[in-house]
Amino acid sequence: MRLIGILGGTFDPIHNGHIRLAVEVLEKLKLDEVKLIPANIPPHRPAPFASPADRKKMIKLAISDEKKISIDLREIENGNISYTVNTLKSLRDEFLNDIFFLIIGADVFNMIDSWKEWQSLLNYTHIIVANRSNDDEENISGTLRKWINENKIDDINFLTSSLSGYIYYIDTPVVEISSSMIRTYYTKHKNIEKYLLPNVITYIKENNLYKDN
Repeated sequence: MRLIGILGGTFDPIHNGHIRLAVEVLEKLKLDEVKLIPANIPPHRPAPFASPADRKKMIKLAISDEKKISIDLREIENGNISYTVNTLKSLRDEFLNDIFFLIIGADVFNMIDSWKEWQSLLNYTHIIVANRSNDDEENISGTLRKWINENKIDDINFLTSSLSGYIYYIDTPVVEISSSMIRTYYTKHKNIEKYLLPNVITYIKENNLYKDN
């Protein structure tokens, strides 16, 4: 039995905030691995600017020194809209006895009731909510609040007592970075060195990415 974190996104481009979040959760929950899963066609946001091949390459560059962070290309390879529930079903079919931890920022989690089959997610994984914000919780729906209260735990030890089923809030440093912000800064010739690893910046420049963001 392995403990596997799952962090999805467009990674357009992957930035230091993504890596920091993956490492923080990996270390605090003592995970064996965190899988970064780039979306093919995200259902709740515009299509990525960079191609799947370019995003794959940038992720590989960004995690080249991270032994416990890997890339999983199943969403890109299936060529469809990237619904998280479908990805989790696929992972569970492949890793029958491992424990999954779906890592989601609080801002996204508070809108999770707009996701496909959202109430079934806990059939396949635990959900780890990063950067809890009480202010944001005031705006969530009553149905979502009830679901959270029914499944939330405060004792971290419960997370290894079953393969899935729990919601756990974890405190992680707030990193004020977004891929869209980085793309905007880059097109305006602002400095992005503190947001991206040097090898990712080099790749973006050498391949003329985000010029028409």
